[in-house]
Amino acid sequence: MKRQFEDTDFDCLLKEVDSHFMWKKKQKQALKNRILTDIENLESQGRNRLAYKRSLRPFVFSAVLAASILISSSFISPAISSVMADVPLLGKIYATFNDLVGRNLESQKLITQLNKTSSSKGIDVSITSAYYDGAVIGVTFNVKGNLKTEKNGKVIGFYEIFDGKEGISDSKELVFMEPSQNGFVGHIQLSYPKTELPSNATFPLEFKRIGDKEGSWRFDVPISQLPFETQKIDKVSIQENAGVQVYFDSIIIGKASTAINYTATFPIEGKHDQVRLEAYDDKGNEINISKDGIDLETIKENDEIIVKGRSIIPESLKGKTTYIEVHPKVVINEQDQFISLNEPTPVEIKASRQNLSVKIEKITVKDKSLIVDFQVNNGDKRDRSFTFFKDFARNDVILVKESEKEIYKQRIKHSVETVNKDELRFRSTFDISKLNEFSLSKYVIRVNLGTLSMNIPVELEKVKIDLN
Repeated sequence: MKRQFEDTDFDCLLKEVDSHFMWKKKQKQALKNRILTDIENLESQGRNRLAYKRSLRPFVFSAVLAASILISSSFISPAISSVMADVPLLGKIYATFNDLVGRNLESQKLITQLNKTSSSKGIDVSITSAYYDGAVIGVTFNVKGNLKTEKNGKVIGFYEIFDGKEGISDSKELVFMEPSQNGFVGHIQLSYPKTELPSNATFPLEFKRIGDKEGSWRFDVPISQLPFETQKIDKVSIQENAGVQVYFDSIIIGKASTAINYTATFPIEGKHDQVRLEAYDDKGNEINISKDGIDLETIKENDEIIVKGRSIIPESLKGKTTYIEVHPKVVINEQDQFISLNEPTPVEIKASRQNLSVKIEKITVKDKSLIVDFQVNNGDKRDRSFTFFKDFARNDVILVKESEKEIYKQRIKHSVETVNKDELRFRSTFDISKLNEFSLSKYVIRVNLGTLSMNIPVELEKVKIDLN
């Protein structure tokens, strides 16, 4: 698989973060190494690692964006005239960025055409259209100027929405712009970040970087809510062993989108758990959920974490199915665990709230090699392919320096052998010949159970939502 991101992409983003947050060189490099390692892992494992259809971009860059501090901005509030759009080019733009909601609304002539330009550093950014359907917001824009492009001909931008507030999902993001006849075109889609949906609002948007140019391109984009219906659900799904509960509050049916609102309750140690939904229509066909696990509000109450969440379906389901069958799942966040090379074997690493494990059966040093024999999940595949577990064995049971165990660097060269395919037993052989002053006390085995928990979530009871 071809690498989807170049080092220049990370340099741009890290430079943006640096302009607001003073990082030490060592910390920044460690973060970049972690990102690169995550991408290498994803590329080597293919689609098995992306179990929930989340795009690579937000997954990879979340660590960087979370490190940004809150930035106060005074947004310009331009008086922007708007009319109902009837521009054929808009349909092409929404198709280019595969925005199913925008394409559907454009076909109904329900997209609002805008024309407001902000200029900085010789670059002009023009907001060209917007929509606000149910809980989904979409914006298109044009960019003109002397811009540095990536090898694929695209331009990368960095923007903030809603003042870049940390409590809002995806409030700081990268955007990839496509070449057009007069410059470049871009597209942003997000869920409205609050539980209540106003009929009219503004969408604060500021571009902080376009290509290799730092600047400020600021807008208050007006958005008018299209007519929508809200239907109460009042159903709950529970998984007692993991201590999680998902209460389904309501469903929002827009002109071209559907949003499922829920309230998830986790134990205090589950503050980073994530809800994932699968949905099926009355014929058993899977319904596409384009945005999943959106956090609208998080509350700490006693020994529990309560999360108001939302998932987006990029189509209106009214008249297409009589009900939705929702299969809720929860990704239990698991921290890395470490095993000393001096520790007596066998030793078993277990997940805290679900039945996932790695058993280190034997550690041997022989001929400038360190050999680790281990078993995954006691041989239980949980409906996953063997390839998935082979990839896990290669990428997530790793030899690391004890003093750098929290830092993600390029992996120590090693090979993985399948000892017993049916029992998920593997042997990793690490080359320690080039490690300076290797000793058992200076290195540890890092086990990343988070990969297993991401792809083998806790399953809750199904919920049926009647649309009639």
